[in-house]
Amino acid sequence: MPVRRGHVAPQNTFLDTIIRKFEGQSRKFIIGNARVENCAVIYCNEGFCRLCGYSRAEVMQQPSTCDFLHGPRTQRRAAAQIAQALLGAEERKVEICFYRKDGTEPAGTGGRGGQGG
Repeated sequence: MPVRRGHVAPQNTFLDTIIRKFEGQSRKFIIGNARVENCAVIYCNEGFCRLCGYSRAEVMQQPSTCDFLHGPRTQRRAAAQIAQALLGAEERKVEICFYRKDGTEPAGTGGRGGQGG
């Protein structure tokens, strides 16, 4: 008799599809669940971990609003827009300045912080 390894729910295959699509493009990303308290991170890829300097275990304990990446030039308005989009299950494009674990800005983001995020 074959062994069943859990239920394949539609949302799981949807997430697998997203992960496979973006992993193949060398993107840096996280996936959060807006339906649970704190909008928990449910997936982060290795590229995201390298970019921000946190381990996967550290990122997986954080809210997907990425408050742990805020720093001196992070605009409160942009951070609030991200939180509102997650809570309202809306798609929104937001420019924001995040920081690495060591407090530095990731390479290539230095000029954007003063322009609204």
